[in-house]
Amino acid sequence: MNVTPEVLDWVRKAEDDLTAAHRLADGEQPLPDQMGFLCQQAVEKYLKAFLIAVGQVPPRIHDVEALLDICAVKDPSFEQLRPTVEGLTEFAVIFRYPGEWSDIATARRALTQAKQVQVFIRERLKLVSGTG
Repeated sequence: MNVTPEVLDWVRKAEDDLTAAHRLADGEQPLPDQMGFLCQQAVEKYLKAFLIAVGQVPPRIHDVEALLDICAVKDPSFEQLRPTVEGLTEFAVIFRYPGEWSDIATARRALTQAKQVQVFIRERLKLVSGTG
């Protein structure tokens, strides 16, 4: 595994998204659609950081389950994340447009899911504890 500056940039972007999601959650008026979107984005970036670290060019997709499939080929332990990432891809598109709305409970669950992915990826990349 090669934790290059590019990998660290992806991790930093992911952690910025996760921090922003926490701030929305803790704000006076939580914004569940936006919280979920930022959580999905964080998970997408963490998975792409791992792929770059193992020498794979990540595809330009937002489907975290598809990214997880690719990660699991490189490291089968990623299969344990499957239930963790379930439902996050919906935040990339479905909840970003009128007609579908998230709720605070679902968004808070997304925050927990993203935090679990953060811990998992940081352990795989052998990075010290993260922010968010």
